Amino acid sequence: MTKLAGPPLGNAFRWALEASTDPARAMADWLAGDIDPARPTALALLADPSTSVATLRQAKSVYKTMRIVGETVAARRLAARLYLAAIAAALVRHGERISCQSDAALQRALTSLLDDTEMPDPLRDLAGTALCVLRERKSA
Repeated sequence: MTKLAGPPLGNAFRWALEASTDPARAMADWLAGDIDPARPTALALLADPSTSVATLRQAKSVYKTMRIVGETVAARRLAARLYLAAIAAALVRHGERISCQSDAALQRALTSLLDDTEMPDPLRDLAGTALCVLRERKSA
């Protein structure tokens, strides 16, 4: 058996291999790994409590762009959810609001994310907690 020289393919082509099953998720994960190589998936990036506010701002910006220019409806829909999850993570984990959307608009969007059973539970939980934070701030 002949052994090929050079480094293994590793993560460099992981997103391309995943693209055949879920191109939207593969693109979102590829972008997450580009933002923070230590967190190579969108879920890892957004669900990790130690992700910095600066990184969450960058994720918000990247997923906002993907939300607009994504090639498919699925890609744009996923990007909108991830964009919102970045906003929720900053609010919940760091007490910072990284969006200028109104409370009413954020509450509608967070409720939509919370109710979206296609999204991973950690992101849905984040949306629920962010809703609680917004309500507490409003009543304070």
